[in-house]
Amino acid sequence: MSDDDLAPSPIRRMLAWSGLALLLVACAATLAFTVSRPHPDPRLAYPRIHGAGGVLPVGPNALMPSTTAEHRLYIDVDSDRPTHGGVNRRLHTAAKLLNLYALAGVPEDKVHLVVLFYGRGVDLALSDAAYRRKFGHPNPNANLISQLHRAHVDMVVCGQALGHQNFMAANIRPGMTLALSALTAREELQAAGYGEVPKEPE
Repeated sequence: MSDDDLAPSPIRRMLAWSGLALLLVACAATLAFTVSRPHPDPRLAYPRIHGAGGVLPVGPNALMPSTTAEHRLYIDVDSDRPTHGGVNRRLHTAAKLLNLYALAGVPEDKVHLVVLFYGRGVDLALSDAAYRRKFGHPNPNANLISQLHRAHVDMVVCGQALGHQNFMAANIRPGMTLALSALTAREELQAAGYGEVPKEPE
C-alpha cells in the first residue's frame, strides 16, 4: 500500500472541513444565545404574581405602604410592544405592583387595580382565538393576564379602539369589561379615587 492510498481524498478533506465549520458555527450560535439570554435575578421575589414583576426585599426601616388603607390604582396599556421576556411592559408593571404590595404585607382586599387597554394595547385583550387569527401565534401575555385575573385585577377594554380594529365585544378575553371608551373610563376611575400608575423608565 502506497502513501497515496493512505492520504485522504480531496472529497474526504472537503467533508471534514465542512463538518468542522458547521461545528464551529453551532458552537458560536450556542455561545451567543447563552450570553444574550437574560438570566433571572436570584434576589427577586414573586409573592403574588409568579414569573413577572419580580421585586427586591428592602431593609426593615424602609417606607412601606399602609396595610390598612385602600389602594386604588389604574394602569394604562396603550401598546402591544413586548418587553421583559416577551410580556408587555405595562402588564409587567401591574404584576410588579401586586408583588410590591404583597411584599409589604398589604392584604389583597386592600389593593384595587384596574388595567385599561386602549390603542394598540387592545390587541392584548383579544381572546385566544381572535389573537391567533390576527397574529398567527398565541398571545405571549395570556398566562400573565390569567394570573392578574385570578388576583382580582379588573380589566377594561376601550370600545372605540376595539371597533376601529374591526373587532367586537365577543372578541375580547373572558372576564374583561368593555367600556364605551378609554377616555370616559379613565375619568370614571379618577372620580372614584383611582390614581394613575406612571410608566416606568425603559
